[in-house]
Amino acid sequence: MQIVERKNINLARWENLTNKQGGISLFAKAWYLDAIAENWCVLVNDDYSRGIALPYSKRAGVEVLYSPVFGRYSEVIGEFKEDELALITERFKVIEFACRHELFDKPEERIYQAISDFKSRKLGSQAKRSLKKAEKNGFSVALTDDYSNVFSKVKEELNHKFMGITEKSLNALKQLFENAKQAEAIKVFNVAGNGNLGGIVCFESKDQLLYVKGAVDSETKSNGGMYLALNSAIEYAKENNLKFDFGGSNIEGVKRFNYNLGGIDEVYFMHIQNNGPAWFKLAKRLKTHLIDR
Repeated sequence: MQIVERKNINLARWENLTNKQGGISLFAKAWYLDAIAENWCVLVNDDYSRGIALPYSKRAGVEVLYSPVFGRYSEVIGEFKEDELALITERFKVIEFACRHELFDKPEERIYQAISDFKSRKLGSQAKRSLKKAEKNGFSVALTDDYSNVFSKVKEELNHKFMGITEKSLNALKQLFENAKQAEAIKVFNVAGNGNLGGIVCFESKDQLLYVKGAVDSETKSNGGMYLALNSAIEYAKENNLKFDFGGSNIEGVKRFNYNLGGIDEVYFMHIQNNGPAWFKLAKRLKTHLIDR
């Protein structure tokens, strides 16, 4: 078992590993990580039958194992022993890393929403009202692989809503869309109507449909456009025997939206450790203090 840097990874073997085991998320794909991670490596055995992707950043010479924006978690593929997982903490002294599985002691539980059992899916009253609004307004949804219209709406929305969103992160999102298109994994659900109304971007694998990002203009949103786009994607997943993954969010309003469309909570784990140099710990505490003020 060893840690292998991105440039030395046997990509054919890594792709085979991520395809081999059912239910492995798209977050493990090389094309996904290449777009969103500052750097990444893998902990893998010699024959690539077990592995885990490890995205990391570098801050003032300190490597930080982290979860990139637009990438919810990593996951363990195969069984790992404690001494094998210890290779991660030996390499990375600072960890802010989400994983589908518990890797180290005392992780924080996080949730995302998904739909696996479509037979028991129930729409909430808000979703029902919004879908009726969308129908009344004559909206429809067109499936395509062209993400340009949706990206323009997403860029406009993110620039106004989230201070942490930078030009760099938007470029990463655009590259992620392009990589997915090249991998023939992208599914764009455009809301059709008068003008560029927006829509949502999803990625498809052999057993799941992952909602990545989407946006519609304010009028379309108030008339049920986002509910219609997500519901269309969910119906597509149902028809193609795919698990639907809402992408996850800790924002209460987004969670309520997902619940209204039938989402059920699933758990993952956030691992936080700071065994970096004393000056790094101090800088981290000061940064946290300033953010909390």
